[in-house]
Amino acid sequence: MNKYILIAALMIGSAMSTPTLMERVIEMRDAQQDSQSAEQVAYNSQQPQIQRKQGFNPLDGRREIIEADGRGHFIASARMNGFRSEVLVDTGATYVAINETTARRMGIRLKDSDFKYKVSTANGITYAAAVMIDEIEIGRVRVQDVKASVSRDEALSTTLLGMSFLNKLSRFEIQNNQLVLNQ
Repeated sequence: MNKYILIAALMIGSAMSTPTLMERVIEMRDAQQDSQSAEQVAYNSQQPQIQRKQGFNPLDGRREIIEADGRGHFIASARMNGFRSEVLVDTGATYVAINETTARRMGIRLKDSDFKYKVSTANGITYAAAVMIDEIEIGRVRVQDVKASVSRDEALSTTLLGMSFLNKLSRFEIQNNQLVLNQ
């Protein structure tokens, strides 16, 4: 039952944040297009055209594409401090959220006194600890020093990849049922 309540809360949070996210994506795209100067356009038109596979861009840098699952959620396999974990991307979560067991597997040791921050979750009010994850890697995208919260196992069963990770990227956007992460 708690699992269904958590899923429902995540869906509601995602639905509420999607318009804001889409506005941000559109603004970022428009600003990026406007920044290309006339000099760049002239320079590019003078260069020989090389045939590339469609979608190839050598300037993309580190980029990862996450396909939406059947429910429209973006779930990825991540490495956090070297430990592999399935994560659910949650733009409504301020921080990356993990449970005690995941924290231990990552080498994070906590005492009972570390759980001092009162948080409201889909399962009710609980206490969480604040930690720093040294590194989170999804495909070629690698982010260091990511703020996270650790909840008790009974309060959180899924690892949530929140804004403390996403805000460290140069860009992220949703297009064609894909979440595109750019570093």
